[in-house]
Amino acid sequence: MDALRKLVNARKVVRLLGNAGRESQVLVLYDLYTAHNVEVLAIALSEVGAEVNLMQIEGSARHGGQLSQIAAEAMKASDLVIGLTRANIAHTQARQEATGAGVGVIVLPESHQSDFFLAEGWQADFVALRPCIERLAGALTEAATARVTSPHGTDVTMSIAGRCGRALHGFANTVDISAGYCLEASLAPVEGTAEGVIVVNASIPGVALIREQPVRIHVEKGMAVAIEGGVEARLFRDLLQSFGDPLVYNLGELGIGMNPSCTLDGTMLSDESVYGSVQLALGTSAYIGGTVRAAAHYDTILTDATLELDGHTVLRGTNLLLECA
Repeated sequence: MDALRKLVNARKVVRLLGNAGRESQVLVLYDLYTAHNVEVLAIALSEVGAEVNLMQIEGSARHGGQLSQIAAEAMKASDLVIGLTRANIAHTQARQEATGAGVGVIVLPESHQSDFFLAEGWQADFVALRPCIERLAGALTEAATARVTSPHGTDVTMSIAGRCGRALHGFANTVDISAGYCLEASLAPVEGTAEGVIVVNASIPGVALIREQPVRIHVEKGMAVAIEGGVEARLFRDLLQSFGDPLVYNLGELGIGMNPSCTLDGTMLSDESVYGSVQLALGTSAYIGGTVRAAAHYDTILTDATLELDGHTVLRGTNLLLECA
């Protein structure tokens, strides 16, 4: 029964989000951790008559590592790439080059989990949600400044002038990634401009759900200068320190989750796309419109937050205060 349910959502990836068809050249890039989830994708691809190419890489448990030149060349030679990997390949040179070459790329990080294709996030109405995601991305593009506040103590401002909002609506395209059911509008803030305090009350995907004490991140001149709190704060500090790269402390992304089918469950795709949640990520920004190439990219997730663009409130909690076409 689970195999059939997984196939239903694998078909969504292939047919709805990937728009794969007869003779489409599709590369499924998977790793040692995700091999058990390849079969349902291969079946869904064969059903539409696509040319299926499977490439296994070693993979990693850490997000942000680069791919080999061999993988990069295979990606550019495809019509569609599905990254069925444990670590997120979105923030890699290979993914950026593939997108630039006109290849649609669907990244599916943390797909090593046995229930990955059973996640509630796949129940999203992708078509209906797309206009609001695009509208919010447009508002980010039009704004010069952003401020995030929350009743938990967050108050951080940043310049977003000249940065292009990203509409991650799930559909493969040649402008940006699809991240499956991870639906969001986001961008890279201008480097060196963020100032304030981020109080993470929900999750740090890839590290932990926040169960006891919120994590306080102090930001000065665009860089995290202190990370305070309990167990989760220590885990995050230790992880970032282990990369040996000061650029992992760069405030590299501001995003808003847009999938009402998602809940906080400790996974990247779900936590980042909880409707109305705010992402404030540390690390690499070069592959989403910024300039920083760091050793990693890790999101922090806030709920019950307010987002202001140029002094106008556009999000309060789960209330999006924009008109969607």
